Amino acid sequence: MASEGPSSGPPSHPDDLAKRFELARHYVESLLPGAQAAEGPQPVFLLQATQDIGDRFMELRRRLAPLGLLPLLRDQGGRPILVLVPKPPPGRWAWQINALLFLATVVTTFLAGYMFSAELVPKYLSNAVTGGIEFSASLLLILVAHEMGHKLVSIRRGIDASLPYFIPMIPFPGFPIGTMGAVIITRTPAPNRDSLMELGASGPIAGFLVAIPVLIYGVMHSFVITPASMRGLVSFPDPLLVQWFVQVLRHPAPNAIILAHPVYFAGWIGLFVTSLNLLPSGMLDGGHAVRAALGARAHRIVSIVGVVLAVLMGAFLMAILMALMMRRGHTGPLDDLTPMSPSRRVIGVVLVALFVLSVVAIVPLSSLLQSLR
Repeated sequence: MASEGPSSGPPSHPDDLAKRFELARHYVESLLPGAQAAEGPQPVFLLQATQDIGDRFMELRRRLAPLGLLPLLRDQGGRPILVLVPKPPPGRWAWQINALLFLATVVTTFLAGYMFSAELVPKYLSNAVTGGIEFSASLLLILVAHEMGHKLVSIRRGIDASLPYFIPMIPFPGFPIGTMGAVIITRTPAPNRDSLMELGASGPIAGFLVAIPVLIYGVMHSFVITPASMRGLVSFPDPLLVQWFVQVLRHPAPNAIILAHPVYFAGWIGLFVTSLNLLPSGMLDGGHAVRAALGARAHRIVSIVGVVLAVLMGAFLMAILMALMMRRGHTGPLDDLTPMSPSRRVIGVVLVALFVLSVVAIVPLSSLLQSLR
C-alpha cells in the first residue's frame, strides 16, 4: 500500500476548504473502494463493508492529517459510515504550569507524610521529617509511573496529549494523602479500540508495577504490634495484594496488627488510586477499557456500575464526580468498528485482576449502612 498521496494533485496544505474536502474525497475513495458520498452539512461517506479495514483506515488518518481533518468510523443504523471532522489545533501546553503543580504536590505529600509519621514518633520512628520524605518520594514515584505510562502510549499512538497535571491537596488529620492524583488532557481521540485499551491500561499497569517494590519495602519496615498498642491510631482495611505481602513477608501472629511504615502507607494509597482509576466509568482508565472492549452502549450502562462501586468503596466525592462526568459520555476511538485484538482483550482481563488486587473500602459497607439508620 502506498504511504503517500498522489504525486500530481492538490498541494498538501490547501487553504481553500473545498479543495481540502475534494482531496479528502480522493483519499477516501482510493483507500476505501465502494465508499459513496452522502448529502449532509459535513463530509459523510457510506461504506460497503469494514472487514479488514483497520490498516487502510490508519493510512487514511495519516493522509488526512496535513489537511486538518480527522476520520471517524461509526455505525449508523446498522450501516458503516465514515465522517470527516476538523482536527483540533495542536495543544499549546504550558509546561511551567505542570512543573508548578508537581512542586506543589511534592510539598503537600511531604506534609501528609510528616503528619502520618508524627503519630509514630518517637516510639516507632525517630524522625517525622524523614518519614515525610520517604512517603512523598514513594507515592510520587507511583503516580509519575502511572501518568508517564499514559504519556508514552499517547506519543506512540499519535494522540495529542498534555504532560501530567498533578493535583495537590492540603492534608487533613485522620487520612493525610496530600494529592488527588494527576490527569493528562488529550485533544484527539485514540486511533482505534486497541490503542484506546492501551491508553487506559498503560497507567494502571505502570503504577501497579512500581507499587510492588514500594509495598515490599514498606511491609518489611513496618511494625508488628498488639491490638492494645493501636489505641489512638486510625485503622484501615488492606487491599488483597497488601494482605498477601504481609502474610508472606512478615508471618504475623493471628492477633497481631501491622502498623504501617510511611512507605507502606504510600504504597497503600498508590493501590487505592489505581483502583479508583480502574472504575469502569466515564473517561477514567477503566472507562477507556470498557469503551474499547464493549462499545458505547455498554459503556453507558457500566458507568452506572462504576459509580455504585465508588460509593461502596467509600469514595463519595469520586462517585459524585463520576456521576457528573457520565453526562459527557465518551468520545470513543476514531475507528470504532474494527474489533479489539485478542491480545488487548487479555489486557482487559489483566485490568480486572489489578482492580481486585488493589480495591479497598475505606468506609466499609456495614459502617455505611449503620450511619444511614
